[in-house]
Amino acid sequence: MDIPALHTLTNGIIIGICLSISFGLVCFKQMAHAINPKYRRACHFFIAASLIIAAGHLAELLVDGFGVYRSLDLFSILVLVLASSQALMFTFMLILLFDSRYVTFANVMKHAAPSLVFILLYVVSCCIEADVCVYSLAEWRACVVHNLPLAVRTLFGVTYTVQLFVYVRLFFRKKHHYITHLKELTGECISKLELRWTMRAFLYALSVGIGAWVLLVCPGPIPEFSFSFLIVVFYPAFAWLYTNYHYTYEMLRRFIVEQDGKLPQPPLEADMGDLICYLQSGDSNHLFEELEAYLQKEQPYLDYNFKRGDLIKALGTNERNLSAAVGRATGLTLQNYLLRLRIRHAMDLLLLPDYANHTIEDIAGASGFKAMRTFNRNFRELVKMTPTEFRQQKSVL
Repeated sequence: MDIPALHTLTNGIIIGICLSISFGLVCFKQMAHAINPKYRRACHFFIAASLIIAAGHLAELLVDGFGVYRSLDLFSILVLVLASSQALMFTFMLILLFDSRYVTFANVMKHAAPSLVFILLYVVSCCIEADVCVYSLAEWRACVVHNLPLAVRTLFGVTYTVQLFVYVRLFFRKKHHYITHLKELTGECISKLELRWTMRAFLYALSVGIGAWVLLVCPGPIPEFSFSFLIVVFYPAFAWLYTNYHYTYEMLRRFIVEQDGKLPQPPLEADMGDLICYLQSGDSNHLFEELEAYLQKEQPYLDYNFKRGDLIKALGTNERNLSAAVGRATGLTLQNYLLRLRIRHAMDLLLLPDYANHTIEDIAGASGFKAMRTFNRNFRELVKMTPTEFRQQKSVL
């Protein structure tokens, strides 16, 4: 088989695999009906990453033509766009399992901003002058100073290199914080279920990122086909790892729910570590009793500057221990549990005659809410009516 035919076949295989993975994840029952919202988000990240790779290789086939092979040049813009987007998505998809609060639209866009800026600069530079294709270091040296699109692609490649180091550091920092909190409660048992596969998946993704970097600086048939083989192996392997992990999570959650009332149903936000905390014996009941006694005596949640870290420090524990104790006793997250205490306090104030002349804003502040919008929204969600309606209804009765 000649190189052009092999090139077309390889791209076709990659497109088929990525589309099959995307379709399979959409149709996979456990993924489609995932209880935990962060696992659904991670699944969406993976589907988007697979579709981008399929679209990129399809675009290459359409531009070059079927049965035609044209070698990629140094700092290929196609490779840069695909590699930077994949590095971003896979990093945040795995961080989502360690620190879901960090994976926000603002943080994703912050890390995506350099790539978006270079893509825009490249489009603008191509409108000013035509891009040139260079295939050797000597050609690059001769053209990079005089050709604006090539200079932009070069800077994009340097930025991508820096991004790889940033993503590696970010992942390992989040992983370290996660392990530090988790080992205090569960020792090594979590690493077999979660950390080990996550680390393996990240190393797979990193190998693809490094392979893309090699392809940027050393284009040619051998690096290109080697990278294609890496993609063919990586995406099915990653899909299998992630699906297996999610299946384990769903099975563990179902086992807890089916304990005939021995354990409360875990919160929707519970991750794998939280579920294992539910199954482990310990002094969670004693910790929850200490928590209730402290909250009833001190009522620190009525101060809108109160933070969960203050509560954890006062009880001499850590957030995962405390969250597990609250979850086992109430089926709520720590945040939702404190929110209900604040709303209950506001309801009591609304019924007291001494507070009849106080405004709703005064009562919100006295209940630990800094913003009226937040108070009204949460009150309506929990009580099914506004604070004003609640006060009027009770005054009539």
